[in-house]
Amino acid sequence: MSRVLLVAPRFPYPSLSGGEKWAASLAAGLSVKHEVSLFAFAAPGAEAHQTALAMTLEGRQLKKIYLLPRPDGAEARGLPALPGLYWSAAAAARLGDAARETRAEVVHILFSEMAAYAGALPSGLPAVYTEIDSSYLYPWKYYLRETAGLKGFFKPGEFFRARAYARRHYHRFAAATSITASDGRDIEPYLSAPLAGVTPNAVIPADFEQARPAGRRDGEILFLGHYPHYPNEDAALRLARRIFPLVKAELPGATLTLAGSCPTAAVQALAGLDIAVPGTTADIRPFLWRAQVFAAPVRYGLGTKGKLLEAFAAGLPVVASREAAASVEAAEPGRHLLAAGSDRDFAQKTALLLSDAALRGRLAGAALELVKKSYAFDDVVAKVSEVYAKVLHAR
Repeated sequence: MSRVLLVAPRFPYPSLSGGEKWAASLAAGLSVKHEVSLFAFAAPGAEAHQTALAMTLEGRQLKKIYLLPRPDGAEARGLPALPGLYWSAAAAARLGDAARETRAEVVHILFSEMAAYAGALPSGLPAVYTEIDSSYLYPWKYYLRETAGLKGFFKPGEFFRARAYARRHYHRFAAATSITASDGRDIEPYLSAPLAGVTPNAVIPADFEQARPAGRRDGEILFLGHYPHYPNEDAALRLARRIFPLVKAELPGATLTLAGSCPTAAVQALAGLDIAVPGTTADIRPFLWRAQVFAAPVRYGLGTKGKLLEAFAAGLPVVASREAAASVEAAEPGRHLLAAGSDRDFAQKTALLLSDAALRGRLAGAALELVKKSYAFDDVVAKVSEVYAKVLHAR
């Protein structure tokens, strides 16, 4: 058993976004065999609720929780956008104290926005890093609202800062993993050692099994997202405004549900006769068990799209953008899901899935087997534990 201090930009309880789900699942899995503590920032406006959650977790699943107010960005000068939101010298000093107080043997930093904090750790204490989404290194891939798509080319300074940030901080890590092999290739030039491995986004397949399977609703299309994350808002708007009307023209009985968490005003405005926006839901599985097709026209960002894995695990057939489909690197279009390009192509493939029960069954069955084989979280925890062991052995 090792003493591990996890470092994340956002307190992952409740887990509303894909990154938060990954962090929370990792903490839970590691705590079975390791002594795990957590250092993270509270979401502005949710400090009281998250503090209460921290109190229920501390001493049980997690040894110690350091929950700090998120920095005000006053010390962001010269930093890329996201790291600038989370950096403060006072928080860095507190992290150093936390590492000493927990007697951490290894510190595991999650998300690029926290990489600068590696410099605050006590001398000789090894740090492991996991890259969640490397799109910040590329002006045509970055997912922020201000940089998505062509907008990124008009903000070259952001990407010069991002690459300078990677050069300055990533060499400090004793080992690094990535959510996808592609993300790993992106950051490897900045590391002091070869990538230690891929620790993918994953699910716990048993969590998505229905105790009493119920029938699916004919014609229901589902999308899930944490909508303040711009790629999800963009996908919901594209789906509702441009793709869904084309599906309705072919299948008038089709309906669309935009579920998940924290729908933005733009997403809430999509609600209507055939489009449901249920708002933040603690448990998204009933939506996955009820719908007939999962549609994910996500265009921006890298990393594995966890929503696809959740649909796979729930036995829900998927049609996804080529970008989203490529994020699940072991998935084969035509075997595990359908991949689409243009709005019309996406609508045609969605309508095809809604109309073809045999195709839905083949895709869903193959995708479920893929999740069990390649994207189960127990395997991720085992890989991360192996990385810790190698790092500690090399000290």
